[in-house]
Amino acid sequence: MRKSLSPLAARTTWLGLLCLISFSGEVLGQFIPFAKYFSDQRRAVIVVPPTEISGLVRDGKVRLSEQQAVEMALRYNLEVNIERHTPLLNLWAVEEQKGVYDPLGTFNFDWDREKNPTTSALQGGNSITNVLTLYQFGYEQKFSTGSTFEMNFLGSRGRTTSFFSSLVPAITTSFEVLFRQNILKGFGRIPADYQIEISRTNLEISQQEFKRRAVELILRVQEQYWNLRFALEAIRVEDTALEAARTLLEQNVARFEVGSASRLEVLQGEAELALRQEERIRVGYRHRQIQDQLIRLISDYEDPRSFPFEIVPADVPDADFQVSESFERLQAIAQELRPELQQSDLQIENERVNLDLSRNELRPTLDLVAGYQQFGLGGQRIVRDFSGGFTDPQIIDIIPGGLEDSLDQLFSSEFYGYLLGLEVRLPVFNREARARNAQAQIRYDRAVLSRKNVQQLVSLEIRDALTQLEMNQASLQTGRSGLRAAQERLEAEQARFEVGAGTTRQLIEAQRDLIRAESIVVRAETDLMKSQALLDRALGRTFERHNISLTEALEMNVQ
Repeated sequence: MRKSLSPLAARTTWLGLLCLISFSGEVLGQFIPFAKYFSDQRRAVIVVPPTEISGLVRDGKVRLSEQQAVEMALRYNLEVNIERHTPLLNLWAVEEQKGVYDPLGTFNFDWDREKNPTTSALQGGNSITNVLTLYQFGYEQKFSTGSTFEMNFLGSRGRTTSFFSSLVPAITTSFEVLFRQNILKGFGRIPADYQIEISRTNLEISQQEFKRRAVELILRVQEQYWNLRFALEAIRVEDTALEAARTLLEQNVARFEVGSASRLEVLQGEAELALRQEERIRVGYRHRQIQDQLIRLISDYEDPRSFPFEIVPADVPDADFQVSESFERLQAIAQELRPELQQSDLQIENERVNLDLSRNELRPTLDLVAGYQQFGLGGQRIVRDFSGGFTDPQIIDIIPGGLEDSLDQLFSSEFYGYLLGLEVRLPVFNREARARNAQAQIRYDRAVLSRKNVQQLVSLEIRDALTQLEMNQASLQTGRSGLRAAQERLEAEQARFEVGAGTTRQLIEAQRDLIRAESIVVRAETDLMKSQALLDRALGRTFERHNISLTEALEMNVQ
């Protein structure tokens, strides 16, 4: 009958197991919640809510300010919600790189049975059957200093039919602690540490890329918002022109009936009415197109025609907008806010880290290895009588023993060993590392030059935006002057027509001139607001102009 463990063996057995489990507090987190090995990782989810417009409806129409349109686009637009996934992916990329420092627990089990023929009686029998069972428990931990810690508990149980073996089964146990430290390559900072820093920078780059794409979306929303206002103004102008053409035709018909107008003037009135009706259809269709495009940008409606209300822009153009900062000051603002410049700076930082990593990889490998070991042996001892010869000796005694004896020896510190060594790996030509170092230098130089190129493009965009702003301001002033002149001419032609001094053609031409003048003014107002939006985009202050925080924009719809 197997005897129970002695108190010392029991204590040492539990001590060994606890060392493996409680060496690091993180290990418990690795072994207890087994769900992490069999179920999906919980992660943030982007949930796009249904488009909410109830608070914006007045008199059966959605009266929308530019600010409200921008806020709706950031919340409901599908494209920007797709872009919100990229920073989330890069956030987990950082966690993935940190995983190299996670403790690693191992357990190995092997069972091997062999039956071999023998060629000599000195091998312990006519045939030998060996059964070997191996167990190994291990723990490994890497550190950013270039250090590695390992702890292993090994056990084996061997049975054999050889009569020369005095322990059957023979139970061996061993315990070892190993420490490895990089002295040259990886000293103080292993490659995984560089990759973690690069992943963090990539996360910031993806956040700036989200901002860049969100700004482009906002610019499209602003463009369609003011285009919609222009379309509505065009409808108003065409409705007025259509009513004027209808009135003119009615007047010419009445005059023709009393003989004060010719048939030609009636035909001219009919042609002008048909032209105005055609133009009204065109501007109405254009209005519908623009509203469809705006609805797609600010909502999640699959079919924009299912949007239940007409959108009416509530804002009016700011014709008094002036740029007070100098060009140098505008460049400084863009330097601080423009996402493309922020991305360029972050990319330079990434390439610098890659260059440092490549320099570290140039070094040869020189590792210091140190360790400590303890051993134990136990089992049932068989005493044989070899006085009658070596072939099948008689068993004269069996001394009980087993695992407890092996563990007692293991933790008695009577049988132990030390390990100390240096491991050197020296690439003779080191061409691979030198090539990676050269590539890292080239990429760094390219990143620096790319930064200058982006700065040049940003400066050009600022100049273009300022030029467009000045041009549209001048166009608006000229258009307003032309509108006043067209209004005065129409009034004069109307008065001449009513007293019979003017002709239908002259009145029609004056009406057309007024339509064109009104369209020029509305177009100039629309283009002026678009050029203001372009300047904000060139300076990178679109978010600031609309009181948008990058953090809030990234976290929107994230659950």
